Formats: sequence, structure tokens, C-alpha cells
Amino acid sequence: MKSLTCFFLLFIISCCAHAQVDQMEIVWGENIKSKKTIITDILSIENQDEIYAIKQSMKLFNRETYLEKYQDLQLVEQVELTQEFVSGEMLMQDILELNNHLYALNYRRSKIDKSLKAQALITDDLSLSSEETTLYNIKFTRGRKNTIGEYERAISRNEQRLAFVIGHPGEIESNEVMTIKVFDDQLQELWKQKITIPYEKGLTNIESSIISNEGIVYILTTIYKDKKDRVRRERNYENFVLVVDSSGIIAQHQLALKDKFIRELKLSASSEGDLLCGGFYSNEGFTADGTFYMTIDANTFKIKNQSMMAFSIDFLTQGMSSRAKAKTKKKAQRGRNIGLAHIDFRDIIVKEDGGALLVGEHINIYTTTTTDANGNTSTTTHYNYDDIYVINISADGKIEWAKKIPKFQHTTNDGGFYSSFFMVIHKDKINFIFNERERKMYSLKVVSLNSKGEKTDGNLVSNSKKENLKIRPKSCEQISDHEFILFSVSKKYNKLAKVTIN
Repeated sequence: MKSLTCFFLLFIISCCAHAQVDQMEIVWGENIKSKKTIITDILSIENQDEIYAIKQSMKLFNRETYLEKYQDLQLVEQVELTQEFVSGEMLMQDILELNNHLYALNYRRSKIDKSLKAQALITDDLSLSSEETTLYNIKFTRGRKNTIGEYERAISRNEQRLAFVIGHPGEIESNEVMTIKVFDDQLQELWKQKITIPYEKGLTNIESSIISNEGIVYILTTIYKDKKDRVRRERNYENFVLVVDSSGIIAQHQLALKDKFIRELKLSASSEGDLLCGGFYSNEGFTADGTFYMTIDANTFKIKNQSMMAFSIDFLTQGMSSRAKAKTKKKAQRGRNIGLAHIDFRDIIVKEDGGALLVGEHINIYTTTTTDANGNTSTTTHYNYDDIYVINISADGKIEWAKKIPKFQHTTNDGGFYSSFFMVIHKDKINFIFNERERKMYSLKVVSLNSKGEKTDGNLVSNSKKENLKIRPKSCEQISDHEFILFSVSKKYNKLAKVTIN
């Protein structure tokens, strides 16, 4: 079962198989010999005692990928997924979980075309059904100015509808052409439609797409002005939502905030079928200076509720040192911009009461080059995953509060492997869990916000120097309303655990 949230857990480093603190019960599996491999994804369907993991080697070339089946955290089946590069042709295989079904997605790309096909996965022995369903096939066109065509995938909230938004190859100066294909949860095609967007491909960016439970597709796009028409300090782009059903484009709506720049935004859908749109805005187009939220009628596209809130000076300086706070406040008094930079909008989390949570994170990736006394140069890539931003939206669409969770994670040349966070909403709290480095060792930090925005934080049992296990947030997964899977890594082995919230 896929979820927008991960889990709340107690991280304990010991030789014990079972441990319990407060209302968290953890069961650890056996040590997994790493051999420079990691679990990149965890899947779960009907039987909560079984999980499926995608394991990948960390080789630079000829990377091996496996699908594994675990029962009670013990490995019982393993098959290698296809990943080949032969005579200019690339073959890759991935796994899709859809409404308690697993499918193998077979991706093939040659010099003249690319395709995606699917086969049902038989979970008993991880074999594949003989029947293969074609999801799409794209023929390439020649020429250096031609694009090769891309696609996006969207799954409805009830997981009974699957959509592919497929961008066709073509001249960059030509209009954007796409094919929309919608399937049910058995991968039976329901409809397909070829559409043309009245904007140039080179000026059109598909931000995201969602599909409603009824099978209507919403495509969020950013349309940029031509370079010769762009004016500094003026909005050089516009955001549109395309509404597509089996008959084609049935509506096109612009999303705008009057005199504000939309910097980051995402779409989601409520259980009632309304569209939810939220994100961050900028006064001058460079930094995030506030947050906004809209509830939109999916049929008429009229705005039901809209709210905006500027970030306060207290919010912006929260977690700063005294010196940094004073410097920031002086800049504000002089009328200079002090908004948030390098903010990444992570999720819109729809709450049961009809409200929502907007979650963002400060991410800054950059490189530095140094030269030694002998004239040898070296380049270092820095990965900074810092503060978390949380905005709470009430059921009537009002912004109730915005909080910043101070976090500092800086690593180099590792792709941010252990950085960022995972989260779980449990009862009236949202919990953020992330690795925190302390004196050359890692501990697991937990910061919790309740419905009023009140914060509590602390360390869950710190690591020992010998084991020094670290959570990999991107490889953790919620498998039910009260159960979660933890994946952790050390130098010598990896470890899985199931966490139950009682």
C-alpha cells in the first residue's frame, strides 16, 4: 500500500529482535549482507506479513537490480530484474504497485523508438504472466532539434485509475503534442486521446499531472514567454491547468495570484473531487516570501476558497543564531528581500477533515573546485538538506499556521544518500524523522507538530560507535495505517524492521 507518509518509529541499536518504548513496537530482521547494495523501494499489498523490495547494486556500470520477497522480514524469494544495454538498445524493468496488484513494467528504448509494456507479477514465486500489455510506443524523429518524447504517470486516490501523459517527439519550435492514456487497475485500457497544446514545445514545461477517481486527467503546465519578449523583474511565465477526458481537452484554466509570482505549486484532489492547489509565492520572483492555497471546483473551476499568508520575520529567523537573526532583521528594515531561497515543495497531504498540510524543504546542491600547490584541481559536490517548512490548512481552506523545523544536513559527493526526512501523520500529530550527525556518529531525530502547531522534539536512542546505522529516508515505507517498514544501512550490513504503532 503506497502512502504520502512514511512511518513514526523508535530506532534502537542492539542485538535484540524485539523492543518496545511508549506505543512503538519494533521487530528487527536479520542482518543483511550489503555487498554494496541498497533497497531503493518497498512495496506491500494485501498480506501485511509480506513485503516486496527493489534492491540495487551501487555499481557505476552494469548495475544489478533485484526484486525480493520477504515474509516476516526474512528473505524467501529473489529474481533479477532486466537491465541490459545491447547494440544501442536499452532494456529496463521496474515494478508498479496498483490497488493491491503488482506489475512488471518493461521499458525498451532503441535508436528509432521506445516503448513501455506491462506484465502481471505472480507473487507466489515472483514469476510473470505470459500476457503482455502495451502501455505506449513512441517513434522518434530525426534531427538535432528534435525532442525524444517523455511521459508522466499518475494514479488516482482510490488506485483504480492509472494515467500516462506521453509527450511526443518533435521540433522544439512546434506545438506540444501529447497522448493521454487511461487504464483501470487491471491495466485494461479505458480510453486514449491525442491532444495538441497551443504553445511551443520549447516554451512548455509539464510540471505534474493527476487523475481523479472518475478518470479525468488534470495537467499542470508552465508556459514561458519567448526569450526576446522577457522583461527583467516581470513575470515571464504563466501556469495553466489542462482538463482532459476521453473527448480531448475540455477546459484550460490559468492559475494566478494577481501581483505575486508563483514559485512552487502542486495539485492534488480531495475525497470529494475538488482540486487542491497550494505552494509558495514570491514578491519579486526570486525567493519564497509566503504561502498560498486554493480549493477549486473540478467541474466549474471556480475558486471555492483561497488564502495567502506572508512569512513573518519570526518565521524566517526561527532557528538562526543571534547574529544571523540581527543581520536578517536589519535587511528587512532596509526594505531588502529576506525570503526563503532553495525551497523545494515536497507534498500536499490531504487530511481526513478536508484540510491539508503543505510540506517543503530547503535543498541546495552546488559544486566547488579547488587547486592544490601542484596545480591539480578537484571538484566537490555539496548536498545541503536543511530546514523543513510546514503549513497547516483548515477544512475551510484557511492557512492556520506556518512552522519551520530547523535541520542541518551537509554531505559531499554522496548524492544526499542519508539526507532529507520521512514523515507520518498519526492521530493529531505529524512527525518528521531524520538523521542527525553528532560527534562523528548519527542519531535519529524526531520532531512532532500537533494540530495547533506546537512542537516537541528529541533524540530516539542514539547510535553506538561500533554500529553507526543510518536511516535511508527514501527507502522507508508505510504498509498499513499503523505499520511501517524501516530500512537502515551500516558499513558492514543493512537491516529491515517492522514498526507497529499501538
